[in-house]
Amino acid sequence: MEKKKPVAGNNSKREPQLSRDSWLRHGLEVLRDEGIQGVRVERLARDLGVTKGSFYWHFTDRDDLWQNMLDYWSRMYTGVIVDNREFRKFDPAQGLLVAMTKVRAEGLDTYELAMRAWADHDPKIDAAVREVYAQRTAFVMGFFTRLGFRGIDAEVRTRLTLCYMSWELNMYPDESKTKRLKLLEAQHELLTRK
Repeated sequence: MEKKKPVAGNNSKREPQLSRDSWLRHGLEVLRDEGIQGVRVERLARDLGVTKGSFYWHFTDRDDLWQNMLDYWSRMYTGVIVDNREFRKFDPAQGLLVAMTKVRAEGLDTYELAMRAWADHDPKIDAAVREVYAQRTAFVMGFFTRLGFRGIDAEVRTRLTLCYMSWELNMYPDESKTKRLKLLEAQHELLTRK
């Protein structure tokens, strides 16, 4: 359902001060730092330096915000990779490396632990997160099957790639970007070698 814009004569003539994505990004930050219970309208408005009216310009209530955070995470941290046909233009090993590098360089693994923790306490979120994981699995598996790996060999390589990409930042948070990219290239070389 599309929100109506204020019209002349309404009490709310002003445009919203923040974009919808600003609210969603900050919601994900709070989710990462404090869990879903920390993602409250009043708290986000205070952190962002705006009134709750800005929130209601974009969302109907907190549940709407939460659903949109999930959708935003799915789109911006997975869809941006798995729906991008550019990766398939490369040979499979190069395409996988380019996708892995993009995930790491753009911080697309930032909210993995927070999303998994949220999913552990909410069956609806769990189902959505599992769907994202299934999309990621199919995407990565496609590279390995194009490289000629089959069955358990393709599955193990896919899982190792996804686990590495999703959890390395959480296990080794203090490493430099340079070291992370060097290790990523070594991991890629190891997993694509026959």
